[in-house]
Amino acid sequence: MAKKNADDSRSSVEKPRRKWPWIVLIVVVLLVLGGGYYHFTHDVANQVPGNSYSYSNPTTKRKLYMTFAKTGNEVVVTQSKSQATKAAGSDSQFENVWQKQNKSNGGSWRYKADGSKLTLAQMKTNNKVSQWQYNNVFATSHKLTSHSFTYQIANAGQGNVKQKVTFTKIN
Repeated sequence: MAKKNADDSRSSVEKPRRKWPWIVLIVVVLLVLGGGYYHFTHDVANQVPGNSYSYSNPTTKRKLYMTFAKTGNEVVVTQSKSQATKAAGSDSQFENVWQKQNKSNGGSWRYKADGSKLTLAQMKTNNKVSQWQYNNVFATSHKLTSHSFTYQIANAGQGNVKQKVTFTKIN
């Protein structure tokens, strides 16, 4: 009987709940999510070299294809998917397509991928430069996504566009 009363008294006293395991779990989850977000928003420089992407211009509704050099800062920008995929074939094919594009367009295309920004620049033979900078790029293995970009077009002006832009990998 005494044993039964002792068990009853233990069961009627509630044990204090430990809050620290839940706090630790929440902190770990937030660190993992924050680290993943940081990785994907600062991985542009690792994703673009040697790859081809399609891009639908939000203002003109035109589709462009871009192939980035494996080494260096050159990029082929074309409306022809076959030219973009051909440029992605090998370093020599990329160089051939890039040189042809420079001659036919009267200038060259270059890029810079740094942190969460991707900048494309078109340099004309008359030293006029037009550039587009995509901000806060979220880079995965299949897509690059930006929710805004700024542009500066030689002899035409500049601006800031707050529209979602997606580059979809095609190779």
